[in-house]
Amino acid sequence: MAMYSELLDAALHERCVSASRMTLTDSLSVLVHCRNPLESPGSPADGTATALVNQFAYDVALIELARCIGLDCDPSTFDQPERRRTELRRELISRGIRLGKVDHSTSGGG
Repeated sequence: MAMYSELLDAALHERCVSASRMTLTDSLSVLVHCRNPLESPGSPADGTATALVNQFAYDVALIELARCIGLDCDPSTFDQPERRRTELRRELISRGIRLGKVDHSTSGGG
């Protein structure tokens, strides 16, 4: 398992108890909150520490939301994080969960 996947697994394990009590609305709210720094104008999109922390927080929230609706989502599948994010967003959209402009850009909807 890649180091990024191992870190995701550890973070999810730490949050396991609190996440198990989260509703779909709570999970979606956390995801949107974590997404905001990724979409902010002038936010670092390169490999800076801030960008990596923001992406990591988003991925944890994305996995928690996916699990909340019953998707089997293992951190080990994040060996290519951007590709996996796109796959999960599309799966969430196919189940009727709209996440906003992040998802429209990855699904070709503009």
